[in-house]
Order: sequence, then C-alpha cells, then structure tokens
Amino acid sequence: MKMIMHLLVVAALSVAGFVDGATAEDVVRVRVDPEAPEWSIPNHFIGFGYETSAVARPGYFSARNTVLVQLYRTLGPQGLVRIGGNISDHTRFVPQGPAKVSPQTGTTVINRAVLVDLGEFLRATGWKAMWGLNLATGSRVEAVEEAVAVTAALGDRLQSFEIGNEVDLQPRFTGNFGAYHAAYIDYKAAIRAVLPNASFSGPDVASPTTTWAADFANAESADMKLLTQHYYRGGAQQPTATIATLLAGDPPWEARLQALRRICRDKGLAYRINEVNSFYGGGKKGVSDTFASALWSLDYMFLLASEGCSGVNLETDVNQYAWISHYTPIFRDESGRLSARPCYYGMLAFAQAGKGALLKLALAKPDINLTAYATKDSKGVLWITLVNKDLERDAQVELSLPEGYSGPEVFRLSAPSASSRDHVTLAGSEVSADGKWTPGPPEKIAVTTGVAGLRVPRASAALLRLDPR
Repeated sequence: MKMIMHLLVVAALSVAGFVDGATAEDVVRVRVDPEAPEWSIPNHFIGFGYETSAVARPGYFSARNTVLVQLYRTLGPQGLVRIGGNISDHTRFVPQGPAKVSPQTGTTVINRAVLVDLGEFLRATGWKAMWGLNLATGSRVEAVEEAVAVTAALGDRLQSFEIGNEVDLQPRFTGNFGAYHAAYIDYKAAIRAVLPNASFSGPDVASPTTTWAADFANAESADMKLLTQHYYRGGAQQPTATIATLLAGDPPWEARLQALRRICRDKGLAYRINEVNSFYGGGKKGVSDTFASALWSLDYMFLLASEGCSGVNLETDVNQYAWISHYTPIFRDESGRLSARPCYYGMLAFAQAGKGALLKLALAKPDINLTAYATKDSKGVLWITLVNKDLERDAQVELSLPEGYSGPEVFRLSAPSASSRDHVTLAGSEVSADGKWTPGPPEKIAVTTGVAGLRVPRASAALLRLDPR
C-alpha cells in the first residue's frame, strides 16, 4: 500500500475474482472517513489542450458548433481550455487576413474573426481559456498585437497568457533559464504597457525535472496565475508505447508531482499540468485510442488531484503535424462530425465523481493494479471511485459503509476489453451523436452488517455513490 502524500491511501491491487470460498487475502477492503477532507478539487479542474491551429479552423470554435458546445457542457459548466502547443510558436495574427492551418513546418494564421468565434464559444460553454503567445518565431510587437486582439475577443473568458511553449526545449534557451526569463520579462512588460491587467502563467515546460518550474516560481510567484508543466507517458514510436505501460504506474513522475506541490506550497501558488496525454507524437494507434485510455485518464486526473494539482488539459484534436491525434478525447472525422473517444469517457467519469473534497481513504489489499479515491460534494454525497487497471485479474471489494450513509449505487465504466475502440459505456450509456449523455439506472449492491461488496472486473472502473440518510 502506498500513500499519495497525506491526502489518501491508494495502491495497485488485484484479486482472483468474486468467487465462493475467497480467502481473506483475496478481498480488497476500503474504508473512508467522510469527516476527513484533505483537499478541494477546483471547479475548473477538467480541461482540454489544443494546438493554436485548431482555432485557425473557421467554424470549429464557434457557438454554432452545437455538438462541441454540448460535449463541453456534458463535462460540466466550468473548465479551462489551453490554446498553444508547438503551433503557438509558429503562428501569426493577421487581423483581416485569411485563417490558415499549417503544421509546425509552416506558419499558422489566425485572424480577428476566429478569435471572436472562440470568445462566443467559451461564453456558450461557460469555460475559460489560457492563451499561448509566440516566443520562438515571432516578435514582441506581434505578441502585443495578438494579446490585445485575444483580450478584446475573449473578455472575461480569458484566464491568462503564456509566453512560449516548452521553452526549456527551445535551442536558444536550452540549459539557460536566465536567458528565457529575460525574454519573458521583456514580452510581459510590453504587453502590460497596453494591457495593465493582463494575467500570466508559466513557464510551460516539458523537461523531466522541476528545476525550471522552481526557478520560475522563485522569480515570478508574486505575479502569476498558475505554474504550468507538461507530461506524456512516453513517445508514440517507442516500443514501450503499449497498453500495459500506459496502465502501469510512473513513480518518477509521481515524485515530480510531489516536488511541484512543495514548490507551490512554499510560494503560495497553484500548478496545472496544462499539456498531457498518453504518448507524445500524436499518440499510438491501438493504444491511445482504446478503452485503456479511459481508465488511464480517469486514474490520472485523480492522481493529479490527490497531489494538490489545480487541473489538467488533455491534448485534443489536430496536432502539430496537422492530423487528428490518436489520443484525442473528442474525435473529428473528415466530414467534421464529432464523437466521443474512449479517453472522453474517463473525463466524464471524473466529472461525476471528481468534485468537492478529496477524503482520506484506507485500502487493504493484495497485489493488483487497482486504485481507489473518495470525494464528498457540497451536498454531502460521497463518491468512491475504484479503477481496476489490471489486465488479468478481477477484484472483489468490500466497502465499510460510513455511519449515516445509505447503501451505495454503482455506475460502471466499461467496454468489451482494454483494447476496445468502441462500445464504451458509463452507467450503461454511450455519449450520443449530439454530445449528450444520460446515465442508465444505477446498480444496487447488497449491504451485510455494514459492509457493501462488489466485483470490479479487470480493465474496468466502478463509481459508488453514497447518499446521506
């Protein structure tokens, strides 16, 4: 069993299944204290991340794109969109020019019209946006002009600006935080000269260490919205880009999350993993687009929340190579039709159970790849989330019912297998073609002497709802 900081006790666990004659070692036991809140999950925790080229596609980010609006609203009335990525450093703003989508080997063009549409889209969804400015191939003057236009179009839907993308990987800044910070200060001062109330986040780094994040926090803690960092489990072309790798833990990354949390605690900051998905390079077909990604995204968001993270932006839609990524939660086909991919269902499950306060949770278990989390919302409703990422073994779980709560209702996240690309359901229902989701009736489970028992099959998750009596 492993403690994720002091928030909750989680572990990877497995059992032989829900069978007669199971030994004590075969049973997973869960106990939660409803009166032990450890951390509140922000309302805007869920988010998507886009290359700037997505904005350059007229009509995509638009209040008239009703299916995309609904897919956002199905996840909740608040959230944060991050616009940036590699393309942000290959983008020009031409107020009246034609919008143009290009890969990073070319130049993407955005204009005033697509920015106005983005603002209307954000107001229709209730979400906000973080906007990345060009620090690699543009100029300070161009960045100021773009920042003014973005501010005018988005208004109160603009959360903050970022200056540059993955700045620690830019050749002129490699190994030289001081050079990057000087450029950042130069751009920020120019923008503030015309937009005195502009807010900024950063440093938007990709390196596997937290050195740049710590340096940025030391330099900018008095004048920033969020500390930002990227994460991918690995590269799509690597032989380790498999379902098994995706569903396994990543201890070095968990250690970096703990370091980020300490940095922010010491400086009174919040941090966000504002670019993340399974495998960089657009994801791995047959891995990033399967049901395994739903289990991974659900578990990953809870992992971040348990480490005091303020939110996550899952990379979506067109990538820097100008094709739709395998890992995108919202898929857009050649005709422009949108649909929810498996990863979206993990986000949807988190939207149901990942709100309110995280609670201290004790887990006694054998060795199986299952994690568990508990939350309590503003109405006192408890949610217990069990994610069985094990590909071989089912789990039999016994939940000690907290005093004052009724027996749980169960909503399952499931698919035919971890490698399934369709027939994914949450609470027995799929997301409809118009972006809506209506849960089926919950499963009732028996309670015997204060203990609720249920089976969580391999490669599936269960969300248990407990209402106060």
